[in-house]
Amino acid sequence: MVLLGFGLGACEEAVAIDVKCGTTWAPSIECDVSETLGKSEVEACWDYDLTCANGKHVTAERTCQKVADGNTVKTVIPAAKLTGYSQCGGDTAPVGILSGLTLNGQRTR
Repeated sequence: MVLLGFGLGACEEAVAIDVKCGTTWAPSIECDVSETLGKSEVEACWDYDLTCANGKHVTAERTCQKVADGNTVKTVIPAAKLTGYSQCGGDTAPVGILSGLTLNGQRTR
């Protein structure tokens, strides 16, 4: 979860965003972007990399999603936006790492 405070002057609102991603059989990556604190609309952007069972690496294009009003929005990253996916193999699901998260263009952690 990432916490961000933004606004104008004394009207600042704290906003917390949680992004969870996983692979699917499609093949694709599905991400749930949840606003867990606050109601203001924010745009979350992130990078996502996978390590396949055979040791190959897959990189997703930088992905962004807007969320507001305490909602959860599902975002799908299709195979066409995954570099190296055709080389991914093995019996087990790839292991993914989310990095480079920004909210409204501001780097977090």
